[in-house]
Amino acid sequence: MQSQTRPRGRRRAAAPAPLLQALDDGADAALLREALAHDHYRAVARAAELAGDGLHYDLEAALMDAFRRLAARDHKHDPGCMAKGAIARALVALDCLQAGFYREGIVLRQREPVWGGSVDTAADLRASCAMGLAAAGDGAALLDLVDLLADPEHRARIGAVRAIGCTQPLAAAAVLRTKALLGDPESEVIGECFRTLLALPTDGAPAFVARWLRVPPGPGSGRGLHGSSGADEELAELAALALGESRQEAAVALLRRHWEAEPLRRPSDRVLLRAAAMARLPAAFDWLLGLVAVADRTTATWVIEELAPYCHNPRLADDLRARLATRGDPDLLAAVAARFEGSEDGREPTP
Repeated sequence: MQSQTRPRGRRRAAAPAPLLQALDDGADAALLREALAHDHYRAVARAAELAGDGLHYDLEAALMDAFRRLAARDHKHDPGCMAKGAIARALVALDCLQAGFYREGIVLRQREPVWGGSVDTAADLRASCAMGLAAAGDGAALLDLVDLLADPEHRARIGAVRAIGCTQPLAAAAVLRTKALLGDPESEVIGECFRTLLALPTDGAPAFVARWLRVPPGPGSGRGLHGSSGADEELAELAALALGESRQEAAVALLRRHWEAEPLRRPSDRVLLRAAAMARLPAAFDWLLGLVAVADRTTATWVIEELAPYCHNPRLADDLRARLATRGDPDLLAAVAARFEGSEDGREPTP
């Protein structure tokens, strides 16, 4: 009886369980080099992760060789860019200065089939390579990063924004202001522009970001290429939170100015209070505590709730109680008691 033969064809290498276990048990440079040369993407990805974490600078060339080997193959050899992404992150961690390598990475696409079409799984890889290119100190890096701002995938555009923030500050500020003014289909990209601008050592960023705080009346704003009332509300929230996260006195002053500019409060204005609380600056707490003492009950309740993350700060709790003592409002005092319970036990304030 004739034996049945299986058709010949290229098979993906089996997952190397013993090698993966050896890597997890503790890998030296020789074992990492062996894993980087392996045919299975999981072995390469784990070795790259360990090489970056362990600062194995001597493996820089082996990492780039593994990347190029996988980049030349189809998606089945590295689904989700798992290995190539790990390699890019490792090279950034190793302070690799090979701008040419990162330029290869920021243009790499990997289409993988999904129900009804395909998806590019290399967006995060391009973002990592963008950061590496910015850190490499290449004089022309900004030109490539500007190109990446037009990437079809928003995660790659966010990576481009972060990387641009690591280039020359004035040039970076000019590019990111332009991007913010032009807009983006994804508000998250503009939110990243706000945060990056506020982190740059340049003047005027708080005032620029504050332009987005007030949602204009009427349908649409004309703000950016993709302006709409819904997008404006989201951008206003992102701008407020970015100002709060920046922890700048000027940012807190702008939040307060925008709060006080409108006599009628909308629920969406509450984000201004949240952003001020996030700043954790004396000026912010003084403003918020002042509102608790004199503002309407709704506003006072909002302030108490936004200050609740600092419930283990006994000084803040005492100040809240003192401000409320003159109001004679038992409901507000009860709200403080409920949210700041245990604040008198002598624990240190939460940073």
